[in-house]
Amino acid sequence: MIRRIDHIAIAVRDLAAAKSFFLDGLGGRELFSCPHPYQGYSWTLIELGSSCCIELIASIDEKSFVQRFLEKRGEGPHHVTIQVDNLRQMHERLTEKGIPTFDYSESLPGWKEFFVHPKHAFGTLFQFAEFNPLDWINPGYVPACYKEFAPPKENAADHGPLEVKSTESPQGRTVEIRRGTQTVSLPESMVPELVRALQELGRSHTG
Repeated sequence: MIRRIDHIAIAVRDLAAAKSFFLDGLGGRELFSCPHPYQGYSWTLIELGSSCCIELIASIDEKSFVQRFLEKRGEGPHHVTIQVDNLRQMHERLTEKGIPTFDYSESLPGWKEFFVHPKHAFGTLFQFAEFNPLDWINPGYVPACYKEFAPPKENAADHGPLEVKSTESPQGRTVEIRRGTQTVSLPESMVPELVRALQELGRSHTG
């Protein structure tokens, strides 16, 4: 039901300075950066290592939740985001176990979430979310921690059954071997030689 820890969010006052620390200092890679005017903050997702990411959140509105957090607690870890396969099932499970949740939402396309308050989770704010991580980073690059979400590579040789047919050509009869979009053609007279070569290859691998 729980798939992985996706990221740890850190509240910072100076987003540029924080990015410099994680990107230039620690060698991270920026995956996405975007303001969220509706909630009054900006966030940057950074790949750091190969297991999960760091999210930097900074206030762009003095009334935002990030600003309130900074004023009350200062800079530091804000929440841990746990990716789940089915948010509703996770929510039902926690409810059945007597664990309170808040702010359940399915309002964003491609993102569903709810939270468990720190007072119910040993001092840590947990965000549970259902999403595809690749929808929330810049396209064209798949981080090591997101490899499992990448679409399978196109390989025509693996698509469909092997088809063999004999056709007439100006050069004589030809055997055509096809799988997917890949095709190999050779004169029919060469088929016995090809068979012998394949048999010899098979014996060399099993001998």
